[in-house]
Amino acid sequence: MTMRTRNLLTVAAALLLAGCSQNEITEMSPDANPAVGFNVYSGVQTKGTQTDVTALKTGFGVFAYHTNSQSWAAAASGAGPNFMYNQKVESSNGSAWTYTPVKYWPKDEEKVTFFAYGPHSTLSGSGVTVPAVGSITNAPKLTFTIESTNDAAKMTDFVVAKNDASATQDRTHVNSASGVTFTFRHVLSRLTFEAKPSVELSTTTGAKGTTYVMVRTAKILQSLSPKFYKSGVLDCADESWSGKVTATSDYDITKVLALADEKAIVNTPADQTSNKYDAVKLTSNTTPITLFTSNEYLFLIPETAKTGTGTTSAGDVTIRFDYDIVTVDTALGKGYAITHHTTDAKLPAGALKQGVAYKYTIEFGINEVKILTPAVENWGSEAPGNITV
Repeated sequence: MTMRTRNLLTVAAALLLAGCSQNEITEMSPDANPAVGFNVYSGVQTKGTQTDVTALKTGFGVFAYHTNSQSWAAAASGAGPNFMYNQKVESSNGSAWTYTPVKYWPKDEEKVTFFAYGPHSTLSGSGVTVPAVGSITNAPKLTFTIESTNDAAKMTDFVVAKNDASATQDRTHVNSASGVTFTFRHVLSRLTFEAKPSVELSTTTGAKGTTYVMVRTAKILQSLSPKFYKSGVLDCADESWSGKVTATSDYDITKVLALADEKAIVNTPADQTSNKYDAVKLTSNTTPITLFTSNEYLFLIPETAKTGTGTTSAGDVTIRFDYDIVTVDTALGKGYAITHHTTDAKLPAGALKQGVAYKYTIEFGINEVKILTPAVENWGSEAPGNITV
């Protein structure tokens, strides 16, 4: 191996996430190819996360600062990304991480400090907005905006590499010969919901008397959600948030609902939309079902760090659901009775901690219309009268 080959800069990144309550993912590469990149493995199976090793293979962004002989601690306040700026690193074949143009290590005693985030972005608007190269001093500060088209299915799971003094700061060819190691961590809060009716309902499809709760739409209600933020600024130095901007309108999350066309039950065009009746059908009070499509979540800007207290009050974020109660009744002209309902689900206090995944169960109220024992008035005395014919 030539000295030229040995001095190629390699980048290592591997994620592992132990569980929903853990947000730290670790990338390692003992067998990195010094020419262009490294091999990636996941030491622990990921669990319910949107951004993992596989997702990052489409690209993550790297900022690198060449501080010569100075340490990052000494140089940070005046340093800019003069070695790499939003450099896209990807793995097209699943076995090696590549980037272009390839960079070479400076002299052995000269230091380079790295920051990384994912997924890689070159856009402004939804997702990550990267500041102009000339405007960055110290660690990069990235603006994050939740999906702005009211399409919650396109929400981004934003991850940032830990600013690690022993892994990403003051790297040299000597201490990083096998590659630079990034530990990516989730910096948003993740939410999902499951649901059940408040009473057990019959599961005999289409039978007379069968009742269903049909969840139709959902949205984050801006007027009742003071801790629902549309954007904020993430400091890669310590993963802290600042400059959070409260949303100014409702946020439709219907597109992440696990909707199915139930027009076989609700078969009247007047009750349908475009000849469909999309809903999440609930029948079991004992076994909640997920409201969201598999592997889709809400990713929201957190209220506090993971070690903080989260939201202060119940309802700091409120989600409004529209649902119908449908009862099959062949005696009726259209074969069923349908009533429309709205309920507001208030996230409990302590929600929206950074890097924490939440699963909430919602119980949709259903109250039987009961007929009480009737009271029958007495006829009373017969009134006399004559009829002349």
